[in-house]
Formats: sequence, structure tokens, C-alpha cells
Amino acid sequence: MSLGQIRTGETAAPTAARARSKGRLRRFSTSAHRWIGLVAGAYLVLAGLTGSVLAFWQDIDEWLNAETMLVEPPSADAAYRPLAEIFAAAREHMPPDVAPGSKFPIFMKFPSHRRGAVWVAYITGLPDKGEKPDLSKIEGRTIFVDPYRAKVTGERLQNKMSDPFAQPFVYLVMSLHCALLLEPFGRIAIAAVGMLLLVSTFVGIALWWPSRSKWKTAIGVKSRAAPERLVYDIHKTVGATLGIVLLVSIFSGVYMNFKAPWRALVSLVSPVHELPMKARSEAAQGRAPLGPDAIAAVADGIFPGGYLQMLQFPVGPEGIFVVGKHADDEVNKAGGGRITIIDQYSGRTLASQDPHVFTAGERFLEWQYPLHSGEAFGDAGRAFMAVFGVVPLVLYVTGFIRWRQKRRARKRMEQRRA
Repeated sequence: MSLGQIRTGETAAPTAARARSKGRLRRFSTSAHRWIGLVAGAYLVLAGLTGSVLAFWQDIDEWLNAETMLVEPPSADAAYRPLAEIFAAAREHMPPDVAPGSKFPIFMKFPSHRRGAVWVAYITGLPDKGEKPDLSKIEGRTIFVDPYRAKVTGERLQNKMSDPFAQPFVYLVMSLHCALLLEPFGRIAIAAVGMLLLVSTFVGIALWWPSRSKWKTAIGVKSRAAPERLVYDIHKTVGATLGIVLLVSIFSGVYMNFKAPWRALVSLVSPVHELPMKARSEAAQGRAPLGPDAIAAVADGIFPGGYLQMLQFPVGPEGIFVVGKHADDEVNKAGGGRITIIDQYSGRTLASQDPHVFTAGERFLEWQYPLHSGEAFGDAGRAFMAVFGVVPLVLYVTGFIRWRQKRRARKRMEQRRA
């Protein structure tokens, strides 16, 4: 044997070992992608289809409940009645023990357009401290008020802890999308499923990733190909072209279901501050709590411009007002980030946050819901996400068919060998 033959043999052995190692890794990755997709992917299909509905959930909710949720302004420049009058109209429809300063939370939610009614929402059935909650008694209700006339337009049961099907349609879809109707524990389970789906999506992209010479043929569907090739081409092309959107959608969903660990992780790179929601008002000392109009005026002084989005009344004698005021240039349209906490007696600002001065980490987290819903890119973005909701179904069906095809092919080979 010549020296050259010896060197060739020495080189061939490690090369063959690497090839076998790569083959084992690819088989393991393919198996992981397949089984995660078949099991966890079933939820992703449901999340995609319900997400298609939720892309326009506010519009659908108003369309289904137009008589109570939409009002007609008296004129083009008509102004709201004082907030105290709007709240007083709703207060007449609440139980006697539900009032600002009681143990029951009360919220006012304000519309983003001139034809929307103001929501006054409250929760009943909450236990006293130390008592075990009775889920059959805990209910959330919403009263809708015409803000131009301070007249109630309707009322509805918003949610019932013991009966998820009592929710209005879009909130039922939302609970199905986020927690499989198993609030709140279902959200943790869905977050775990989402992590598996993130792994499966990354693995799928890695398995597809072509070499430099094959990029031109890596994406595309051969319409005249055999059924097996056609199914494979559809699966890989849809997954490759929309994989990044799928990753963003899954990650943002995981974050919104289980925020605490992600906020802690992001804070290691860039500070993420938390509003002190457990802040307390100073002692009353004979003073009466301020009304909603005075509190709104305080918020106007802190956050000029924009519109009032949310006002939460104090819970208990030491409770605080929480006010959200939306800025026109905020990326998060549904939630908003300009929030202030106000002492209910003195009107002193206890804490506030403003997206205009967010850190990089806070801005990254602020973008998660707008990206998930598509609203970061306006109505066009929401329309895209409504259509995109079908993508998981396409990937699941083509992946399942391809799995069945390969399984049948293996059985035929085994029968021939036998």
C-alpha cells in the first residue's frame, strides 16, 4: 500500500464518521419536527383559525352588538357629557354594594372612535380576604353608555368564571385561542405548547435550508409532479416563505400568555420596569375620593394629547386610580402604554409610564401584541393576519399527508423484503 493510499484512508474514516453523525442528527430532527407538528400542531391550527377572527375582534364585536355598542353623535363636534354623569348613569344599573372604593373592581373603557359607547365594567362575587372563592358567583358585567347623552344603551354578561360559554362571541373565541377555554391555567399549558412549536418551526427551517447551489429551486411548487412531490413542495414552500412570520406569531403568543419569565430575560439585556400596581393611596383624613373628571384632568396634565382610553376606580379605601391615555403615535392600539397611577384623595401621581421613553427592551415587548394581531401595520396588517391564520392548517394537512405517504412507502418496502 502506498503512502497516498494510507493518507486517503485516514481522511476517509473521519469523513464517513461525520456523514453518519449528520445522518443521525437529521433523522432525529426530522422525527422531532414530525411528532411535534402532528401533536402540538393541532393546537396551532386552532390558534390560526381563531386568530383569523380575532384580527378584527373589536369590529366584529361592535357589528354583532351595534344597538348597544354604537351611538350616533348629535353633531360633528359634539362633546362627551362629564365623566361623572356617564358613570352615574351606569351606576344606577349596578348592584348596591358595587361602588368606587368597595372590594369590587370597576373600570371605564373609552372608544377609539366617535361612534363608540363608553364601557363601564365591574366584577361581582369576589370573596373577602381569607375566604375561598366560589367560582360560580364571580361574574364580570359591562354596561354601555352613550357618552353624548349619558344614557345607558345596554348591558351584558362579560364573563363568568364557572361558565366560559357565557362570554360574548369574540371573547369566547379569544379564550379558545389563548387558553382552550381553561382560564387561567390553560394559558400556561398553551405557553408550553408554543415553546414546542417554536422548536419545531426552527427545526423545519433548518431541515429545509438549502446549499448555495440549490437556492433557485428551494422554493416553488411543481404542479405536474407526482402527488408525493406536490405535497412536499407545498409544505416546504409555505413553511419557508412564511416561516419568519410564523416564528414571530408563535413567540408573541407565548410571551403574552406567560409574560413574567420573558420580561425577566429581556431585562438582562435592557431594563424592563414594572408599574407599582400595588401602590396605595395615603390616608383619607376626612377627605372624599376625587371624581373621574378630576382624575382625568390630572392624567391630561401628565400626558397631553391623545385620548382617554381607560380609567380604573380604586378598590378599597387605600386603592388607587389607574388611568390609561392613548397617544396617536403608539404602535399598540388596543392596549396603549401611557399609564399613570393616581392617589384617590390628593390626586398626586404615584407612578407613570410613557412609551415615548421606553427602553429598548420595553419597546421590544411593546411590539409583541401589535405584531401578533397585525395592527402594527394598520388595517392591511390585520387583513394579512386574518388570511395568515389559514397557514397552520395548510402546513398541518400537507405535513400529515406527507407523513402518511412516507409511512405507506416504508410498509411497501418491508413487504417486498419479506
